[in-house]
Amino acid sequence: MTAPAPDDSAVLDRWWREFVATGRLPDDLAVVQTRLVRTVARGDLPSGPVFVKAMTFPRAKDRLRYALRPLPAVHEAAMLRATAAAGIRCPEVVAVRTARRFGLPDRSMLVLAALPVVPGAPPTDGTRLREEARIAARLMAAGIVHPDLHGANFVRCEGGELAVLDLQSARRRRSGPADRLAAAVRLLQDRTAVDEGAAGAALIAADLLSTPSEASRAFRLAAGGRRAFVRSRILRCFAESTEFTRRVSWCGVEHRTRGELPVGRWWRGGRELRRAWIGQRALFVLEAREPVFPAYRRNWWWLGGGGALYVPAACSDDRIEAEVRALADGHRRLANLGSGRTAVP
Repeated sequence: MTAPAPDDSAVLDRWWREFVATGRLPDDLAVVQTRLVRTVARGDLPSGPVFVKAMTFPRAKDRLRYALRPLPAVHEAAMLRATAAAGIRCPEVVAVRTARRFGLPDRSMLVLAALPVVPGAPPTDGTRLREEARIAARLMAAGIVHPDLHGANFVRCEGGELAVLDLQSARRRRSGPADRLAAAVRLLQDRTAVDEGAAGAALIAADLLSTPSEASRAFRLAAGGRRAFVRSRILRCFAESTEFTRRVSWCGVEHRTRGELPVGRWWRGGRELRRAWIGQRALFVLEAREPVFPAYRRNWWWLGGGGALYVPAACSDDRIEAEVRALADGHRRLANLGSGRTAVP
């Protein structure tokens, strides 16, 4: 990475000052992705368009995770430089800014030059899979292991070359057959409509896998991985995440969607309400069925147990009871995910 041009440095300094002071990126950056722990935005420097990846470490587990290791911007910049040195197309690092507070991570900002990407949805045929698998194999040959390399990590650039993005999860270490199998599984996991024979041949041709039996195993593991991922998405309704928040109080634990609750009331009951909360999330993930109840509260056992669903004011008692009965189907479908009896989207 070369030092930013003087004109770029002034803009970068301004972005960094505002991010440190407020925890938010400046308004002249257009947010393209928001997660609980990371924001990605697009902006313009005098030298050209860039993407900015920013983290504020809102959770204690994230602060502890990076207490003794390089902050994400530093680590990913190192992985990108190693990837470029291996001759693999990836974004160029423009700037790295990090800050700690009382020894713990506080701010991380990585600025990357925008690639000349060809617009349009990526193809899902065996040719594209072979290209992605070849890059995964080349990364491992260069001593870079990426445990979460999937189709969305690749973009087609002008001129036809495939580039790799988002190397924050990558690590420098020697790879082995298990890493190659895991990489193949991750590339297959998001491909639900693919010919097994053609895809297996593509993975073997890319030197990621060695035999048809190994490819068949990768397909079985990918199917299980898809079910596990969907299950984890459903159960996020009980965790602090981009979509949900979790609050512990003297009376119990409250789970709710982020944002203000509408005018309404708490509807009290027993275990059927917990099943309804899970079922509501399951049907949203599996069928995009819009949720009705924005929050669920579980009481401590020493206060009698049970729980309550938060109900918007427009819901009548009859509708609430009917909805709770209907959501039992979503709960059953979650239970059937492990056996494969529930189809994943």
